[in-house]
Amino acid sequence: MAAAEGAGRDDGLADAAGPAATSDRPAPAGGSLAGVRVLALEQAVSMPFCSFALAEMGAEVIKVERPGTGDLVRGWDAAAAGLSTGFVWLNANKRDVSIDLASEQGREVVLRLASRCDVVLENFAPGAVQRLGLGPDELRRINPRLVYCSLSGYGQDGPYRDVKAYDLLIQGESGILLTNGEPDKPAKVGLPVTDLIGGLTAALGVVAALWRREQTGEGEYLDVAMLDSAASWLGYFPQHSWHGGGEPPRTGMRHQYLCPYGPYLAGDDRWVSVVVATASDWERFCTLVVGRAEWLADPRFADVGSRRANRSELEPLVEAAFREERAGTWLERLAAANLAHGEVRTIASVLAHPQLLARRMLVEASSPVGALPLVRFPLGSPDAVRHVPALGEHTAEVLAELGYPPEGVGSVGEASAASP
Repeated sequence: MAAAEGAGRDDGLADAAGPAATSDRPAPAGGSLAGVRVLALEQAVSMPFCSFALAEMGAEVIKVERPGTGDLVRGWDAAAAGLSTGFVWLNANKRDVSIDLASEQGREVVLRLASRCDVVLENFAPGAVQRLGLGPDELRRINPRLVYCSLSGYGQDGPYRDVKAYDLLIQGESGILLTNGEPDKPAKVGLPVTDLIGGLTAALGVVAALWRREQTGEGEYLDVAMLDSAASWLGYFPQHSWHGGGEPPRTGMRHQYLCPYGPYLAGDDRWVSVVVATASDWERFCTLVVGRAEWLADPRFADVGSRRANRSELEPLVEAAFREERAGTWLERLAAANLAHGEVRTIASVLAHPQLLARRMLVEASSPVGALPLVRFPLGSPDAVRHVPALGEHTAEVLAELGYPPEGVGSVGEASAASP
């Protein structure tokens, strides 16, 4: 029996117990959340990103997966040496248990875990955990200090409560989709940005609730919605709408309101980004970078408002100027003029970025298929020992800690050899 449908972005967990544990247990991490224990009833992207951030900051995260198949992300691809890229990205340093939440034994395991945890996370469809008897009221009754966080597409109430939600759908519902792309064609943000915004909102809420618990001794219930979270990231666009500015223009790789601002193609077909945000920036750009001092006297380009109003005339002039020199020349001139600028990199180039290497953002994790590279969470330690778990890898270990005898493990999570 499926525990949920649509899962507010994810389905619930299902029936039979899965493989268990013979492999590595994540090493205790240092960090500001060391000593915090988190139970994660999660799958897909939004809540796994939240628990990944908490794990990177030192929390012990116990991830519950669907027996047999696991987190749906495990099936998305096999590009990471046979493992799913999405699973590897989001699930390092979690202890992995495979149990059937729809069974009485599985429910009992969750109740025992919740009694010993500081935080419970879930991103099933609204109402699913209540139907399983694992909602915030039930779990906080046995552990009043528990911080319980639900993350769904639209929240636990309101007219959209039961509407299924995925990142691209929330990009549309939140207005993000129509702010992105070219004038004649909207475009999605390439990353699952609303999943990430929702997950980060949940993580921040959990940390704040833990701090409040230190003051009051009481836990808290957090109802986090992807739509709410995405709406809070709309920046200055609502202010323009409320005050007569209308809809933000879609300007591709350019800024909606500042010009010149964005990447320009150099003569060697490499992109160079530049920001002209102030009157001083404009003067230095015209005189020291592109050598077009006459633009300073042109009333069409006199100030920020004029340049925005006459973008269709200014942009072709800037684009033509950038085609005259190679990217390296423009980068040197921009640096000499002390203007904000940057390169436009491929993913491969980002993974060799000297700044990321200097700050040790690229780390390594063990896994069932050997060592794998990872991008760590920025607040995680580069020295932490990381491990990407197999499905059910820690089931037997966790059940033993709860007092289950070895012969009783199979009825909840089978103690067969761990597998990816």
